[in-house]
Amino acid sequence: MENFDVIIVGASFSGLSLAHHLPRYLRVLVCDVKPTVGSSVESTGLITTRTREELASFYAVDSHITNAIKSICVVAPGFKDHFISKVESPWIFQTDTCALVAGLAAALPSNVTVMPGTCLVGVRQTADGVQNVRLLKDGVNLEVGTRFLVGADGGRSKVASLIPGLDRNRRFLFGHERVVPGEVLLGDTPEETIYHYWFGEFSLGYGGWLSPTYVLGRKAFRVGLAKDMRDRGDAAILTDAFLEKLQEVGHIKLDPGGAVGSYSFGGLIPIGGTLRRISKKNVLLIGDAAGFCGAFAADGIKGSVISGKEAAPLIQSYLNGQSRAPARLPIAMQKHGGLLSYYRRQLRYRWIWDLMRRDQTFRAMFDVIAAEKDGFLAQFCDSKDKRRSLVSIVLKPRHLLRLLDYVWNLSKDRFVGAA
Repeated sequence: MENFDVIIVGASFSGLSLAHHLPRYLRVLVCDVKPTVGSSVESTGLITTRTREELASFYAVDSHITNAIKSICVVAPGFKDHFISKVESPWIFQTDTCALVAGLAAALPSNVTVMPGTCLVGVRQTADGVQNVRLLKDGVNLEVGTRFLVGADGGRSKVASLIPGLDRNRRFLFGHERVVPGEVLLGDTPEETIYHYWFGEFSLGYGGWLSPTYVLGRKAFRVGLAKDMRDRGDAAILTDAFLEKLQEVGHIKLDPGGAVGSYSFGGLIPIGGTLRRISKKNVLLIGDAAGFCGAFAADGIKGSVISGKEAAPLIQSYLNGQSRAPARLPIAMQKHGGLLSYYRRQLRYRWIWDLMRRDQTFRAMFDVIAAEKDGFLAQFCDSKDKRRSLVSIVLKPRHLLRLLDYVWNLSKDRFVGAA
């Protein structure tokens, strides 16, 4: 049986970030169920300025950035009204996500073995604490040993399900996205803008997004919706309807060259907050597997990258005899601008968002935010990186009538239901 010091299940942002930061004297295996690393990535691929800095500290991430985004455009229900809020420097970046993940894997040091097309089947702990890990690759069963096992395998982590005593994500959204050759036409600088659509029509209680990018050197855009898990079966149909609506109202123009380079994917987005029990002896969950997901504010990749980087020295400490080191991962992550506190604030935002059921309520919220459009994006960025709250931007005396209208509509959603 082949033995490794560390086995990482999952070859995306969290698992690959960890593999880059583990000491070179450790023998590391990264396995992933996908046929090739980066062949598909269940992410919109947006990285904030802070996330870009984290990635740039160990990888040339700029070579995979397609668009530097300085603006956000929020579109009201009905698609007729919108506002654009800007900042002077890019606040978020669209990436060629598949190429970025593939590049992260290709740049790994020689002590790391990457094994795509490999499924985790089972785990057995021996008396001395070494994990015997059962894998399935190309129809062949493999058994390998490891001193430490990491679950970097997404919201529905197989590692979490196999290790008694670890918490598991229970609440999800289902995100569906299409990448399509074409142009975004809304606004003065569409290539520097990300678009967020608020409505109940296509994606009740959540929303849609539109982001410019490039595919095979051609202008393209990413368009998607997030649905409650109960409605995941309608996601692809609704995304197609959303795409047709965007063409109808003139927000996009498809490339007449056809669908070359286009693709679609769906993925689970954990929305239940960070998990409490993410470590047990020589097993640790990171990234989405641990609930480190900030997707409510286009910041899901940050938690994956930071948890991978911060887990590396803790795993090293564990292997050197400090048995409680892995449990310190949340403390280490909190030091990054209060990241865990930000995740807790997101739960409050999510609770309010879940109460909204009708286009009228989204419109009332739009009217409040639009009145503060000049400072909205700056405050939005500060809420992630400077521990500030978005609430302060709307709770002002001059918005009293708009806020009353919003509260009235929110009450109708709560006690009357969707119209």
